[in-house]
Amino acid sequence: MIVIRSPLQARALYSLRHVKRQLSSTTDSQQSSLATQPFQRLVETLKSSSQTCTIIESSCGGLISSSLMSVPGSSRVYFGGTVAYSTKRAGKLLCGDEELHDRLLKSTSPAASDDDKMMIVGVEEHLSEETKAYIQSKVKWTQEAALFYCKHMDTDFAIAEGGATGPTFHPEGMKAGFAVLAVAGRRSGQDDVEILAQKLVLSTHGDREMNMRLYADAAAELCVEAMNIADPSIEMTTEQPDTNQVQSTNVTDKLYLDRSSHLRSDAEVMKELYNRSDAQHVIVKGASEVLFGSDDQLSLPTLEQPFWGTLFETDDAKNEALENRTFLGRLGDEQTPLFAMYLPEDTNVSSDSNSSYFANTRSRAPMLSPLHNEIALTATAYVNWRDSHRFCTRCGSPVEFVQGGTCAKCTSGHMAWPRQDPSIIVLVTNAESTHALLARSPRHPSYLYTALAGFVEPGENMETAVAREVHEEVGVHVNHHSINYISSQAWPFPQSCMIGFHAKTNAADGLASINIDPEEIVDARWFEKEDVYLAARDTDMMGAVLDRQVVEAQQANGNWTGSLLVPSKGVLARTLVDHWLEE
Repeated sequence: MIVIRSPLQARALYSLRHVKRQLSSTTDSQQSSLATQPFQRLVETLKSSSQTCTIIESSCGGLISSSLMSVPGSSRVYFGGTVAYSTKRAGKLLCGDEELHDRLLKSTSPAASDDDKMMIVGVEEHLSEETKAYIQSKVKWTQEAALFYCKHMDTDFAIAEGGATGPTFHPEGMKAGFAVLAVAGRRSGQDDVEILAQKLVLSTHGDREMNMRLYADAAAELCVEAMNIADPSIEMTTEQPDTNQVQSTNVTDKLYLDRSSHLRSDAEVMKELYNRSDAQHVIVKGASEVLFGSDDQLSLPTLEQPFWGTLFETDDAKNEALENRTFLGRLGDEQTPLFAMYLPEDTNVSSDSNSSYFANTRSRAPMLSPLHNEIALTATAYVNWRDSHRFCTRCGSPVEFVQGGTCAKCTSGHMAWPRQDPSIIVLVTNAESTHALLARSPRHPSYLYTALAGFVEPGENMETAVAREVHEEVGVHVNHHSINYISSQAWPFPQSCMIGFHAKTNAADGLASINIDPEEIVDARWFEKEDVYLAARDTDMMGAVLDRQVVEAQQANGNWTGSLLVPSKGVLARTLVDHWLEE
């Protein structure tokens, strides 16, 4: 925690270690990568509260302004700002105000921090006194700039940013970038402008582009926090706007999946839901593909749409597929029924099917929105279970599927429901957490390295499974006391639930020697944190890296010449990697 204490009671919030680039493969219909989630949230929150902001930025070079302007509707909340890259030379850019120019120049002088008796608490000890003084000068600079611009532009809020991005730094000895951010505004019911929030953002590298993105997103997040400080009654937008779904403009009215398990045994209700003409459908082809409408959304056709003629050659085939649907639940406040429908492996979608296409669930589902990712995995899990459970496991007699297709009942009356097999996945690091042990399995492309994983055996707890799998696959011992649960994810390939952990080796082992099991692992290595960070950045730029064609296209175009990628966002292995990078 980095705390900035000053006579103005500035609120110093936190230090960001790594930027999470929110770039992904985009189509012409998708928004620019400038419109990251923090800026979409900022614009929506400003719009919903009918408030405005202005911006003065230095090391971000206009990225804060351009990111805000790239969000549709930003013209209602943003009227312009200033890029003052060099305070000394930017006098005429600072609203032509000589007094402000003079104050900002004085704030950058070595004596400024001493005069104002300001102090930064908690900054890493390895920073030189000269570096700390430089950071301190930006504390004063951003306060002065934010206060002036908020008053002069007569906006509700003003964002000020000052710092250093790299790759070269002054003073000498600095090896990583930083930014100080300040937001000025008026509290509800008051006329005076004050500093509402201030934040110091520390990077771990000198990558200029990455640091600019990091600082810009942090500025948007800080402005939203400041808005809540100014008026706690403001309704905060918690999710980025989803332009690919038809939904209410009320930001609190979002789609969600209500599994409605209590309805499955009610035959009358289920019959009504099955006959609803507005029911939506997840189309699963074979065991491994679902129907997409775009890169980040499934196609969920209703019975009212003329879509079905493109899938079935005969009415009998259509009726059989409809009869064998699986009830997944109901969507959102409208409670629209949602079903999974299975189609044979050789089914094709014709060219007049509204641009829908089938894609591999395993490699493409992580690119979907969180809701559609959940829907795709749920539908895949049920379809695969029904395909592999046509006969009773107790007596061998045929089964019929009841309770909306979620339960198998044999002619002897035995009943069975889908199961998930617990599996562990673990990111192993050295004791100092400077390196991560990543591996590549035979099914992965040569460039893709990921966390270790394996099934939990009968009678075994999760922590024991972590230690056993790591030793079996790479010959490394982990410290049992270091094993920490991080998160979990359904992974129906074929029917797993992945439980994610972080574990460390013993300090005495250093970078422990690796001895792979060639039946399970092709290669395993220790990777430095910076290399993994860069691999995560490159992965986010490409998107579905499990799809070899995606990466090969980037290589052919000369857009990527590296050798290491990690799993895409939306996959639990990547969650573990990001959790480690953010430590």
